Amino acid sequence: MFPDNLLSIEDLSVPAMEEIFQRAAFYKAGDRGKIYSALKGKNIVIAFWEPSTRTRVSFELAVRRLGGSVLDLRPDHNSEKKGESLEDTLKTLEALGADALIFRHGQPGLFGKLGQLIDIPLISGGEGCYQHPTQALLDVFTLMEEEVALSGLEVVIVGDILHSRVARSHFYALPAFGARITLAGPPAFLSAELAYPNFDYTYCFDEALPRSDVLYLLRMQRERHRHLFPAASAYAALYGLNIKRLASLKRIPFVMHPGPVNLGMEMDLGALHLLEKTYPDKVLIHKQIQNGVYVRMAVLDLLISERVV
Repeated sequence: MFPDNLLSIEDLSVPAMEEIFQRAAFYKAGDRGKIYSALKGKNIVIAFWEPSTRTRVSFELAVRRLGGSVLDLRPDHNSEKKGESLEDTLKTLEALGADALIFRHGQPGLFGKLGQLIDIPLISGGEGCYQHPTQALLDVFTLMEEEVALSGLEVVIVGDILHSRVARSHFYALPAFGARITLAGPPAFLSAELAYPNFDYTYCFDEALPRSDVLYLLRMQRERHRHLFPAASAYAALYGLNIKRLASLKRIPFVMHPGPVNLGMEMDLGALHLLEKTYPDKVLIHKQIQNGVYVRMAVLDLLISERVV
């Protein structure tokens, strides 16, 4: 049921995702101080070639909560600086006894090729503009935990669609459970090719916002583009969630964001404070962060400890 590697949401069937959610719920319901034994004696390497706080730390906590050992590979300190290829690095880790590699890398598709050369599981913590499977899993888990009916759910994903690995993972994750997706964003970040046949898309956020049951705000990835939409104020005026837009709604949607939030761009501080004060049950951002640990515990448990070699 479970793949050898987790590089894409497409690697997982719906029953496999449901089993991940059940296992995550089990871990969340347990004693938070308890150390489990699913990864006892396992050495899990974490190597992030791009910056991360939420994903990296939650994976580290997940490994430790499962009784495993974290080996922190800092790409800026390893032998790639001496000319070692990434293929050689992975083979070295395997030879040294690593039981799995959790990675983040800027080049999409690279680890799909390298995974064929080694026998240890590879788990993506985000791959360029390709996919971020565990983020999509924790998002769906968070909605299910809120007892949101996913079938027929209207999800508006707004912002930097072009560069978003989170959006690309949700192109598969949300429809797999019956949700409908509308993409909204500036023309530079939302070409017609990005809108799958069953998706709606619009360049007008105000047109899409009232229909949303879930509003998923994407981070503007300014590190991947510097000139496509340079003015934060211009983006905020057209696509940012603010008090005026909230006041225009007859019903408030659930609000999600993969983090970190660029306040003043994707959402202004006033809108965030209003939501947290008046509609606290609708803001799922902190719950997404918390659930990242439990969902990643479930992924590691099911992909590594139950792996048949």
